[in-house]
Amino acid sequence: MNPGDIGREMARLLRDSTRSVEFTSAVLRIHNTGGGLSIQAETMSGRYLHPDMTALADLFLPSPPSIYEVRLSHTGEYAFIATPDVGTTSPAWLVFDDGFRYPGHPLPGLPLPVRSRPTGAPTDPAVLARITTLAAEFAGLYEKIKGHAPDWKPGHTEAELAEAEERIGARLPEDLRALFRVTGWDNESGLLGRYAHDPLPLLVESYLDGVPGSYGWEDPVHKEGVVFETQPAGRVKRLSRNDWWITFGSDHAGDFLAVDLDPTEKGTSGQILEYGRNVWGPIRYVAASITEMMEEVIRALKAGEYDNDEPESPYLIAGAAFHDEPARGHDQVLTETTDLGDVDDPELVQELYLNDPGSVDLAILNPLSSLRHLRVNRAESVVADLSGFPVLEAAAIETSKVDLTGLAGHPTLWSLSLAGVTHPIDFGPLTGLPGLIRLGLAGLDVPELERVGELPSLRVLTLDDGQVRRLLDAGVTLPSLAAIEITGGAPLAEIVRLRRRLRPDGPAPEVIEASGTLTAP
Repeated sequence: MNPGDIGREMARLLRDSTRSVEFTSAVLRIHNTGGGLSIQAETMSGRYLHPDMTALADLFLPSPPSIYEVRLSHTGEYAFIATPDVGTTSPAWLVFDDGFRYPGHPLPGLPLPVRSRPTGAPTDPAVLARITTLAAEFAGLYEKIKGHAPDWKPGHTEAELAEAEERIGARLPEDLRALFRVTGWDNESGLLGRYAHDPLPLLVESYLDGVPGSYGWEDPVHKEGVVFETQPAGRVKRLSRNDWWITFGSDHAGDFLAVDLDPTEKGTSGQILEYGRNVWGPIRYVAASITEMMEEVIRALKAGEYDNDEPESPYLIAGAAFHDEPARGHDQVLTETTDLGDVDDPELVQELYLNDPGSVDLAILNPLSSLRHLRVNRAESVVADLSGFPVLEAAAIETSKVDLTGLAGHPTLWSLSLAGVTHPIDFGPLTGLPGLIRLGLAGLDVPELERVGELPSLRVLTLDDGQVRRLLDAGVTLPSLAAIEITGGAPLAEIVRLRRRLRPDGPAPEVIEASGTLTAP
C-alpha cells in the first residue's frame, strides 16, 4: 500500500471513530515499533477516540517501523505524515546519538578477564569429581523420594564444551563445565532447585542473539536509567548489563540465571545472578557458585525441606536457602510523611518516592545515605538540599515552590527534573552541577533558559516545544545533545521541523507526507 493510501485509510478509520462525537478536528498517531503498535486518538478538545484496532493492526503491522500521524478536520480534509526519525510522540523523542548511554550502562565490548579466556583445557579434575559426587548424591535422594531415577540427558564431551566456549569467546566456570559433563540437561528435576541449566546449544544461541551478555536494565535514553547496587554490596559490578554475565539457565517461568565472569574484587568469578520478571531493580545475587547451589539443594533434601505434593510429577523442588529472595528494600514509598521510623535499614534504601509531603527540606532524609534516585511528587514547597546524599544520581521534583540553592556542587547528581513550579526558576545553581547529563524543565518559567548551553556535561534535555523554539530563535542549538524530549503535543510535522533546525548540518529526516479530502460516507 502506498503512503497516500495509508494516509487515507487512517483518516477514514479516524472519522469512523468520531461518528457519535462532535468535533472540529482530531488526530490519530501510530507508533509502529516493528514488533507492536502504540495508538493514540483524540479530538483537539481532548476527548479520547477508539478507532478499529483490528483494522489498524492489519494496516500497520506489515508496514515498516515509523511514526504515523493523520490530522482530520470535521470537513473531511486530512493531512498525513510519517517518519522513522522521531522516536516516540506525546512526548516526542529525538535521538541524535544512538550510541549514547547513561552512567553504568555500558555498550557491548567490555573486556573479558584473563582468567576466563578460552584455553581448550579439560575441566579441572578435582572440580569434575566434586560435581559428579554431588550429582550422584542428588540422584540417590531423588530416587529415594520419587521412587525412580531422575531423567537426565547425557553429558557433553570436552570437545563439545571447548567448541561452545570458542563460539562465545569465554571459558565457562569449572563447576558449570563439570555440570555439563555430567548432564546436558537435568530436565527440571530440581538439581539446581527451582532452576534448571539450559542445553549447551541454547546457552550459545542465547548469548550470540543480539547484544552479548544479559540483563539490559533501562538502557534506552528515555528510561530513568539509575543502576542500583546488588546486595550483598560489593560483589557484583553496578552495571545495567555486562558482556560477561552469561545466561545459562532459568526457572522456565520468566526468571533467568547468569554466571558472572566479571565480578568485583570482592566477588567470585562464577557467582550466580538472577534477572527476569520477578526481579525488579538490581540484578539478584543467588549464590557464590554452581557448587554452592548443589550443596544447598542436597542439604535441604536431607533435612526434609522439599515440596513433593505431586508425587507423580518429575519435579522435586528443595527448600534451598538461595530461593529466599531478600525483602524488597532497595526502594521505599513515603506518603504524606517524611518519618523514616518505619523504614527498615534506611541506610540500604537506594530509591525513594516521596508523595504529598507538603513543605519539606530534603535534608530531613539524610539517614538514607545510599539513596541514588529520589522522586518527590505533589509537594507544596521543597528545599532541595541534597548535600547529605553522597551517592545521589537522579532527582525528580514536582512542587509549587522550590529552593535549588542546595544543589550546587553536588558531585554525583547527573539527572534532574523539575515540574509544577509556579515561580521563575533560578538557573544559577544548575550551572554548579559539574556532572549534570540530563535536565528536565518542560512547562516551567525559566528566564535564563539560554544558559543550558553553559552546562558542560549536558547530553539529554526535556523541554516543551515552545522552549525549544525559543532556544533555536536565540541561536542555541546544543550540538552536544544526544537526545531531546519535547513535550506539549506539537504536531508531528512541527517536531520534524524542530529536528531539522536542531541539526541543520545533519542528515535530513526521512519524511513522507500526503493530504486529501474524504468523501461523505
